[in-house]
Amino acid sequence: MIRELRKKFILIAMLSTFIVLSAIMGTVNISGYLKMAARADGMTSVLGINDGKFPGNGKEEMEAAGNENPPDVAVGKREDIFETEASRNFSPEAPYETRYFTVILDDGGEISSCDLNHIAAVDEDMALEYGKTVSGKKSETGFCGIYRYRVIKDDGQTKCIFLDCAREISGFRVTAVSSIVMSFLGLAAVLVLVIFFSQIVFLPVEESIRKQKQFITDASHELKTPLTIIDANTEVIEMETGENQWTKSTRKQIQRLSGMVQQLVALSRLDENRDIGEKTEFSASDAVLETVQPYEAPVRTGGKEMEQLVDEGILFTGNERDFRQLVGILVDNAVKYTPEGGKIRIALKKKGKKCQLEIFNDAEELPVGKLDVLFERFYRLDSSRNSSTGGSGIGLSVAKAIVRAHKGKITAESPDGKIMKITVII
Repeated sequence: MIRELRKKFILIAMLSTFIVLSAIMGTVNISGYLKMAARADGMTSVLGINDGKFPGNGKEEMEAAGNENPPDVAVGKREDIFETEASRNFSPEAPYETRYFTVILDDGGEISSCDLNHIAAVDEDMALEYGKTVSGKKSETGFCGIYRYRVIKDDGQTKCIFLDCAREISGFRVTAVSSIVMSFLGLAAVLVLVIFFSQIVFLPVEESIRKQKQFITDASHELKTPLTIIDANTEVIEMETGENQWTKSTRKQIQRLSGMVQQLVALSRLDENRDIGEKTEFSASDAVLETVQPYEAPVRTGGKEMEQLVDEGILFTGNERDFRQLVGILVDNAVKYTPEGGKIRIALKKKGKKCQLEIFNDAEELPVGKLDVLFERFYRLDSSRNSSTGGSGIGLSVAKAIVRAHKGKITAESPDGKIMKITVII
């Protein structure tokens, strides 16, 4: 139990850390990408409005471009350009250090003109190929390889502006890879710390559970002696005075308490030692049929009906004694809580490499939906109604412990409030 709690704690801690780191790294990298794209779009916008050139070739011209009525450019367009954050952040050296080229295509998709004066890595054939590639795209801006492009369609012509962003993309990739690597290294460091500190955190819990289990084991063993004495004394009284309603009631309660003690011991054993003991291959089909057989007479005398749908030849590797105990607990539970005239159905079939055992029984006034709470110790849906059955509320807890020890899964549900269905995949 402690081991599972530690695993869940470590898993939740690492998942939380992973989500936080992913959010941080995602935000940083996405914002970096958007900033890079926005700056490139700002430059291509300036180049597009100025016929593929920067407004001026030096500091004075760049400053003059921000005047109220710059020459040769529409007032509205010029204000739009220089109101952008990217244009305001242009360096005076931008016209000299920026590599770009422009391609103008006619209606037929043929190159009308191109300007390759500001780049050396592209020739006319490459420029035409790039131009044809981006002219057919729906987006006006985007990346085409290492180039950020802008497509402007006007007067039957298509102007394509390409800005070389190789340095920016390289820097972005280095930052992204570095952040991812550092995130994984940090995640590994957190994992080591969480594993180490989880041992310290769970020490008090482990000690508390250990003492609780020890108490249950000791109390169960201590109860055996007085129960044996009470049973013997009752037998002596019956020999001397004869059997009566009081001795019958005493014997019934002794049997009930003895059964509870045995279940507590079994539950404690399963909790303390997850090793299921000796594993053997046995016939699960025969084990189910043989375990169910003693319940056939009580079912008939109780006015109930039991159907067995057990496939033949199903083999299972595990602890046969525990498997039979599991089947017995589930069948006994179904027989106890099925009303007179009700039906019980027991089904065993192969599901892949595992066995699937299903127990159906008619019931009364069940909550609709999942009922896995039934596997909690001493839990009863209706204590006042169930007390007459003689159950202790431990049996299904023992069943769950047996299934978990075999690394299986057990669930309970009521689809309509009138049928109880318990499914075991083991």
